[in-house]
Amino acid sequence: MATLSLPWGEGTFACRLPEHWKLQQVADTALQPAGPDWPRRLASAINQPVSGPPLAKLLQARRNGKVLLIVEDMTRHSPLPEILDVLLREIHHADVPDENLQVLFATGMHPAMTAEQARRKIGRLAETLRWRSNPWRDADAYAPLGRAGALEVAVDRGVLEADLRIVISSVSPHLQAGFGGGYKMFVPGCASLETIRALHRLGVERRPRPLAGTVAEDNRMRSAIDAAGARIEQAGGATFAVQYVLDEHDLPTHIAAGELLPVQRMLAKQCAAACGVVVEEPADVLITNAHPRDYDLWQSFKCIANTRWAARPNGVILCTTRCEAGLHGMDVPPWPLSPTWTRRAVRLLGHAALASLITRAAPSLAGDAAFFVQMGLQAIHRNPILLVSPALHASAQRFPGLDLFASFEEAVAAATDLLGGGPQRVIAFPNGGATFPVLPGTHAARRPT
Repeated sequence: MATLSLPWGEGTFACRLPEHWKLQQVADTALQPAGPDWPRRLASAINQPVSGPPLAKLLQARRNGKVLLIVEDMTRHSPLPEILDVLLREIHHADVPDENLQVLFATGMHPAMTAEQARRKIGRLAETLRWRSNPWRDADAYAPLGRAGALEVAVDRGVLEADLRIVISSVSPHLQAGFGGGYKMFVPGCASLETIRALHRLGVERRPRPLAGTVAEDNRMRSAIDAAGARIEQAGGATFAVQYVLDEHDLPTHIAAGELLPVQRMLAKQCAAACGVVVEEPADVLITNAHPRDYDLWQSFKCIANTRWAARPNGVILCTTRCEAGLHGMDVPPWPLSPTWTRRAVRLLGHAALASLITRAAPSLAGDAAFFVQMGLQAIHRNPILLVSPALHASAQRFPGLDLFASFEEAVAAATDLLGGGPQRVIAFPNGGATFPVLPGTHAARRPT
């Protein structure tokens, strides 16, 4: 009997496979450990940027101006306190006073950061620097920038008023935009609700296909993000990026700094090489673990969207996730159908029609997460999804169409009922939130080169 050991917070989650399940591949990253010298490499990167002037020169020219540090929220696991320590040394060396600094959490339409979360995320700086979250419910907080490609753009006024924007984030596979990082920290990270809604609609295609790991030229959402970023740069101020790819311990293994777009694209290439895993043949059972995107259901679903193409049509997707924050503010209406009947309804009515019914039943869900509902139903249409989350199960929270289990063993029994007791081929993605399959005829032709 094979046993899988999956990352689970600070520990691991042991999953025992039945005898008739044959583990044909453990599809993990090829990331190298960051090593203890990553802060030194970070300091070197900000003084030797990929493109554009070094941070010291930008700070020297704007020491009396507004400096905005744009960072990730609780759904990401970067070691921000240590990263900010390196950057603050450079900022203070340039004699920029703390009163000229502000931290903006690029929360998009995630719930605003609490004081305790800010302390956990940026350490002591939460007590010494001004900080805030993207105020996506306040329409007056945004400045319209007109149309950028396929998107009407409105961005936080503070982003546009800053003399220098320092954008700090990881670059990892993304279920809609191909890869995260780059101008995605502006849009949707610091954008208005209407801009975020429109952007997410671009990431839901009528004919579903793998989008994690695709390049901007083949990705409507990323193309719109980059066009919006160019519009923001034209509006004034300067931008300096500090971006990185995290290793399996959430430490920066690849680091680059400089102008935002070249930095993001360079790291996307390195991310593709390390996190795109070649899968020769889709499996009967896909085990995908949400780590490191396992904070809430919104983030946990990314491992399903990223990796689901490694399961054959009608094969079972078994997702494991800590999901410590539960639904994290998602307003899900009561749903009368079981997951089995929900899947039958999706196949009868189509995912778009059923998504419309669900979002009409919950107006707030229609506004804030319609894309999530439609992508979820697209996935359910193709594969039954079994979700193992002891925390979510204990909270009695549910999402339409997802079979929820308190233990891996219960989910295995349900998968056996669906597939039968014969031999089943299994592929496991231990870090499904940060990896994606490369299948013949799909990503191979579209990966960054």
